[in-house]
Amino acid sequence: MNFPKTKTLHETENFQLLDCGGMVGIKPLFTNVVVMPFTSDDQGLPLSVGVLKEPNPFREDGHHISLVTGTTDDEDGDLLSTAQRELYEETGLNVPDISKWYYLGSVTSSKFVDHEQPCFAVDVTGVKKEDPKTDGSEMEQSAEFKFIAANDVVKAKDIFIPGLFLKLFKYVLGTDIQGASTDFDFGST
Repeated sequence: MNFPKTKTLHETENFQLLDCGGMVGIKPLFTNVVVMPFTSDDQGLPLSVGVLKEPNPFREDGHHISLVTGTTDDEDGDLLSTAQRELYEETGLNVPDISKWYYLGSVTSSKFVDHEQPCFAVDVTGVKKEDPKTDGSEMEQSAEFKFIAANDVVKAKDIFIPGLFLKLFKYVLGTDIQGASTDFDFGST
């Protein structure tokens, strides 16, 4: 399909607001990660997921429940380093052991946002929580971290929470639910 030329409507340090033939979208100009901390039982099955309650002026009640997110810094060696740093800054959970980390792939949040977000899960069972380091921003200092029961994951309004929870099962169980290929097949067009 041939799309019309994209026109920049507005640009900030972090985003571009674009118009493509009347369809408006957002293009972030940064790289970020999403981290889903979880606790597990003795078989490795998730029991709870860690979430943040953060102030958000765009939500009716003034806050948002989400997973840990954050942007890359120059000193981060790779995306896992970013994920580890953000987890520690925002929750006080320091997990340097890479065997506890799972890369869940990259996901998009909306067809109106041109941005794939690398996603990680980390088993924090038995990890002692310290005071969050925070990046010094008011947003991070005002955030509250807590665990929600696995049964309550589907109640989350942020689609990343149940979506990544479901993706985690492939790694915990070692296979996908039906034992089939994980690639989508839309057939021939």
